[in-house]
Amino acid sequence: MELAAERRRFNRVMVSLDIQYHADLPETGENFQGYGTLKDFSLSGLFFFSDPPIPLLPGQILTLNIAASLPNLDHCDTSHIKAKGEVVRLETTAPNRYQLGIAINFLEGPTFTNPAKFDN
Repeated sequence: MELAAERRRFNRVMVSLDIQYHADLPETGENFQGYGTLKDFSLSGLFFFSDPPIPLLPGQILTLNIAASLPNLDHCDTSHIKAKGEVVRLETTAPNRYQLGIAINFLEGPTFTNPAKFDN
């Protein structure tokens, strides 16, 4: 039996960062905003935990924003990783954890931005 890690196209980086996500709810068209904690990240997608209740289903599209200190990009300020992705899997966590795991496949590659303005 082939292990899941062996089928991955890209290596995953284990990281714990805050993540903010937005989705338009199909039933109402309302915009849902949630927060979570990133668990791992790769060039093809990511996995994060969020507190329920979460009105998400596989196939929904999320807009993601991850605040991260990326010294090579931001000169000691905070950069943002922005991405758009599809929910591919929802996982319940261990019984003693009140969180839901959310797996995302990127639809557009992540972009890195820095809101700080540099003086030349």
